[in-house]
Amino acid sequence: MHRLKDYVEGRNPGPHWKEQLMNERRSDLIVVALAKAKPGKEEDLEQALLAVASPTRAQPGSIAFSLYRSAHDSTTLIAFERWASREDHDRRLQGTHERMLMSAMSGILAEPPQIVEYDIVDE
Repeated sequence: MHRLKDYVEGRNPGPHWKEQLMNERRSDLIVVALAKAKPGKEEDLEQALLAVASPTRAQPGSIAFSLYRSAHDSTTLIAFERWASREDHDRRLQGTHERMLMSAMSGILAEPPQIVEYDIVDE
């Protein structure tokens, strides 16, 4: 990130600095978690996920955490997460609020959540 700082401050960051910066950023991890509530438990699912949103955003390495409801199925929500590294995400999974979420979801979910991790190819 020092090359970006050099550029912003008017110093020459060197050749190919933009490509090098993008390669540094490609260590980020994207996680998409899909959760489907039992009928009538949609609000409970949303509240359980909202309860962990702020603590997740505050964790070291958290770049983004947002929640989305399906436009076609009100029982389905996804969490979109972006982490600085896989290690940061792994630490999140060991956190207290994650254990509380898993406990709360036991009576809410219609099926196990689907969690998919992605590496950034291009942005």
